[in-house]
Amino acid sequence: MKREELYQIAEDAVREEELCAGEIPAIDLYVDQIINLVSEKLMTGSERYHDRQLTKTMINNYSKDGLITPVKGKKYNKEQIIQILTIYTLKNTLSIGEIKRLLQGAYASEGFDGNTLIELYDRYLDIKRDNRELSREILDTIMDRNQLEVSEEMGFMLTVGALLSLSAFLRQTAQAMIDVKYPVPEVEEEKKDDKREEKKDKEKAKKDKEKEKEKKKKKEEDQLEISEES
Repeated sequence: MKREELYQIAEDAVREEELCAGEIPAIDLYVDQIINLVSEKLMTGSERYHDRQLTKTMINNYSKDGLITPVKGKKYNKEQIIQILTIYTLKNTLSIGEIKRLLQGAYASEGFDGNTLIELYDRYLDIKRDNRELSREILDTIMDRNQLEVSEEMGFMLTVGALLSLSAFLRQTAQAMIDVKYPVPEVEEEKKDDKREEKKDKEKAKKDKEKEKEKKKKKEEDQLEISEES
């Protein structure tokens, strides 16, 4: 693979199209209308994103998890649609629990409301567009700094690994920022501790069962030996 080919691949890989606030109608929308809007926008971007469809199940789960402000009737207003799109965008990197803490933390801050979220969402999309250009620069920097050539098998593998490691480091940094500013509630921590203890108990019970099985097998073998000697 030549660098020119890599650049074409990289350009297409980040060609994701997302709805900006101005493309969302001012009127309230049904779930199917929201899904169609997102789907139509996705189709204008790279084929890599065509299968990342927003579904009714996703939206229902967002609502059940308390990520969307309560819906009156069957229609969603612009603020709620932006909430859906924000979750839909972030869920590829963050867990639902992390997104929930992030959004709830933002809404709890002074002066933050639906209009603030809409403004923040559009600004976020602007930054993402800028990051598409930045990703090309980072790709070049990684390859030049480490003297990697994708035309060579080892250079290709190392370039892939370098990109994945950087992606993981940046994701973990974002997650750590959320953990520090919006810590997991103690109740959730207690639930996690309970699950850990429950897992330990199950593992211990499994080991005890295996030991008992081994003892039984050993006993049967001993009895068989005695029987044969007799």
